[in-house]
This record gives sequence, C-alpha cells and structure tokens, in this order.
Amino acid sequence: MDKDYYKIIGNNVAYYRKKKNLTQEGLALKANVSRTHISHIEADNVNKSPSLDILFRICEVLEIEPYLLFVDNKN
Repeated sequence: MDKDYYKIIGNNVAYYRKKKNLTQEGLALKANVSRTHISHIEADNVNKSPSLDILFRICEVLEIEPYLLFVDNKN
C-alpha cells in the first residue's frame, strides 16, 4: 500500500474524531484499542498499518462509513 494512504487514513481518523469531540484517549477506550495505537494511526511520520477490524471499530465509534477514511479531502 502506498504510504500516502496511511497519512490519508490518519488525517481522516483525526478529523472525524475531533468532529465528534473525542480525544485520542476517548476514541481508544470506545474502540477498545490503546491510545498509543490511535496516536500512531494519526501521526504523519508513523506508517502504522491498522487492521480492518480496528478500522471498522473506529468507524463504528465515529459513526462513519469505512470508505470515508480513504477519501483524500485535501483536493
């Protein structure tokens, strides 16, 4: 997978998390993952590949469709 996709996913997780007024800690607790894992997903300099299971849990908490994590909103 192109490393830019990791940045797009991370940026979108951060965007939708903030839109729901959740901290990384709050999202992590609701998605049953560590805060560090959320931090790594969102970090521009860390190319952490989250599992589909984790992405689906994050989407469920954020109440978004999974495809929205892959949309590049900078264009």
